[in-house]
Amino acid sequence: MKLGLFRYIIVTNIPKLRLIVLIVITVLFSCKEEETRTKLAQVHDKVLYLEDIADIIPEDVSREDSLIIIKNKTDLWVRKQSILKRAELNLSDEQKDIEEIVQDYRASLLIEKYKQEYLKQEIDTVIQENEVEAYYSDFRESFKLNQEIVKASFFKLKTNDNNINEFKKVFNSGNKDALEKMNDIALESAEKIENFQNSWIDITVLNDLLPKEIINAESFLKVSRRLETRDKDFYYFVFFNDYLLKGETMPLDLAKERIKIILMNKRKSNILNELEMKIYQNDIKNGNIKLFID
Repeated sequence: MKLGLFRYIIVTNIPKLRLIVLIVITVLFSCKEEETRTKLAQVHDKVLYLEDIADIIPEDVSREDSLIIIKNKTDLWVRKQSILKRAELNLSDEQKDIEEIVQDYRASLLIEKYKQEYLKQEIDTVIQENEVEAYYSDFRESFKLNQEIVKASFFKLKTNDNNINEFKKVFNSGNKDALEKMNDIALESAEKIENFQNSWIDITVLNDLLPKEIINAESFLKVSRRLETRDKDFYYFVFFNDYLLKGETMPLDLAKERIKIILMNKRKSNILNELEMKIYQNDIKNGNIKLFID
């Protein structure tokens, strides 16, 4: 019956016969080609062949160096395919809807999406104060100031203010309670008051408030805790409570936010490294990874 059908096709439909012959030849050639290719690794149903990465091996390298390159590339491919398979299984169809993008970019996106979903479930986003303090203690030399910082009070009064002479007298007195008295006077008539006594600010913040910037801030801060200047309409007064110079170690309260970012990034990196290793070892245990090179 089958033979009769085949004869019917030959006699009545020559173009179809040609198509069948071409398909058979193509299939046989593909099978033969696959048999002659050298397998390097397999992860689930994906296979890496030596011929797939031949182009990355320079022509002038030794056999030993070529083997190192092949092993490194194979290891990277295996790890990528391993976590890619997990990402494809765990992400929704909507999350995987990136088929129009180049395959390699698609794989990177899926892996990154899976990692972020995993982080949402696993990461503790609270950085404890003792962690920040410990990191600062261990790496304080990494936190250097790139400009002067100060704690200060700023006052701006009109040149014709009725209280200007009294304010100047208190400002220059050097008394321990001078700042409190200056605040009392300024509250009555000052054009502007800025209190930076309890928080560090860059010297540039003060420069923006003054009619002209402080020249050679380091030398000035070393010899004076007071600054008085004026323009046509106003007097400007700065009372410095504390300062740190460029190149000195940044205080903890300024370094704190940067340290929290560093610690969070380290925490993320550790979690993701553990995830990759767990998936990789699980695939090895279950026989999903096969290596064909020593």
